[in-house]
Parts: sequence; C-alpha cells; structure tokens
Amino acid sequence: MQAVPPEPDMVQLLTPEGVRVEHPDYPLEITDDEIQSLYRDLVLVRRVDTEAIALQRQGELGLWASLLGQEGAQVGAGRALRPHDMAFPTYREHGVAWCRDVDPLVLLGLFRGTNLGGWDPADNNFNLYTIVIGAQTLHAAGYAMGVVRDGAVGTGDPDRDRRAGLFRRRRVQPG
Repeated sequence: MQAVPPEPDMVQLLTPEGVRVEHPDYPLEITDDEIQSLYRDLVLVRRVDTEAIALQRQGELGLWASLLGQEGAQVGAGRALRPHDMAFPTYREHGVAWCRDVDPLVLLGLFRGTNLGGWDPADNNFNLYTIVIGAQTLHAAGYAMGVVRDGAVGTGDPDRDRRAGLFRRRRVQPG
C-alpha cells in the first residue's frame, strides 16, 4: 500500500483580518502610486456596477450581471494580463473590461441591446462577452491552439509569448 504524499506547506499572505503577512518567496513590491491606482480602479468599477444595477432596476438594461464583491479579483486579474494577452470573459467581467480599456458606455450598450458588443476584440485584446455559460472555454482553447500554431508561446520572450486569459467567476456564499 502506497503512502499518501504529505500536503505541501501552506503559504499565508494575509491574515483572516486582511493584514499582510511577509513571506520570503512572495515579496510585495508595490509603490504608493500603484496602490492608489489599483484602488481608483476598484472604486470606479464599483461605481459603474452600481449605476448599471440602477439602470437594470429601472428597466433600461435588459440584463446586468453584477460583479459586486469581485472587484479586487477582476482588477487584479485584468492588471496581471500583459498588453498582448487575450482575455475571454463571461458576462460579468466588467472589471477586466475596465482594465482592458473597454468603454463602459459601449459595454452597457450590449446589455441595453443597442449594440452587439460595440468593441473590436483586437483593439483591446478583450474578446466579446460570452453570455452562454462555459462557452468562453472553447473560445480560449481555440485561440490558444492558434497561438501554439503561430509559434507565439514557449519562446521564452515575454514580449512575444501570448496567453489566453480565461475568466470564470464563481460566487462563494458566506458562512
């Protein structure tokens, strides 16, 4: 009978209260200006979401999938993408869209039914929203296969290598 391998050591970067824990393998190298910029994005993304919720409740938007509570994950993921990486969002990755410079008014047009997306995915490397749950996985996989065929991955050159960013949001219920 084989022994079960031991669990890897846990890495803790935050306490339950949200206080940063220093770890030698994961140093936090961020300036005050970068923190301010990230916080600005969080606030603005929340504001866009709040306005869109109000518009939906007034009947001005046919659909709006709120990102409330996920702003940090989305802005963090959006900021982690390199300019030449392609993002494949589901229908609520408004924070990633913000980080990819998709105009919120154009984005709202999709949910109001006045446009079919309104942005060119090649301009922002942010694909059109996928309303069908799970379909973005197929789009990202197909794109990634094309990137491999183009030889634009695994070169060791971060300015040339491309990635397909797949975004899937899972709501975690508190408690």
